[in-house]
Amino acid sequence: MAATPLTLVTEEFAPYSYREHGKVTGYATDVLEAALAHAGIDHSVQIYPWARAFQMARSQPNVLIYSIVRTPEREELFQWVTPLAPRSVYLYKLASRRDIKVRTVEDLRRYRIAANRGDVVEEQLHQLGLNADLGALDETNLRKVVVGRVDLMVASERTLKDLCQRIQVRCSQLERAMPMPGMGDYYVAASLGTPPATVQAVRTELEKLKSSGFMQRTADKYGLTLR
Repeated sequence: MAATPLTLVTEEFAPYSYREHGKVTGYATDVLEAALAHAGIDHSVQIYPWARAFQMARSQPNVLIYSIVRTPEREELFQWVTPLAPRSVYLYKLASRRDIKVRTVEDLRRYRIAANRGDVVEEQLHQLGLNADLGALDETNLRKVVVGRVDLMVASERTLKDLCQRIQVRCSQLERAMPMPGMGDYYVAASLGTPPATVQAVRTELEKLKSSGFMQRTADKYGLTLR
């Protein structure tokens, strides 16, 4: 189909999206680029801090944002295309911090929790009445935990492993404290100014990739499990 080129925006979020040798790659990136190629839609992919990517997708036409968590607060802000992967995340602390003991949301109220500004984790922490220490990057959050500036951070096991490798921190220094309340899935969403026909074309191709097994094979490549 002939369609206006799309701008895909995301964040540094391995293994879903990340830069490698000057190119944006990752599970979600590979899946979306395959769908757009099959739909015949030209596109570019850009990595930004999450707050900037989110604002672009809210304010500009012909923008796709991924991997974004669908929440009631965000429901009317975007055209939701389809889920890309399940979200399974945990609160992590330094293994040496035996003073941090959390089992419930009430326990979390005593601690400072690192989150990216504009990310769903920030929204969830505020909704739960918890103490969020905001930054722009996951790498910064991990460094804050390691040096003791915050008590906890939120990450998936795979994302934390990639972060540790990136900033040369031993993952054995960290341990799960508890699951993050409120999970949901990672989605791709379109800005409200994106033509509905384009959104449907992308959705159709993604559904074909899921039924053909392409999404699972791509997930396998990156060590991810889809339900």
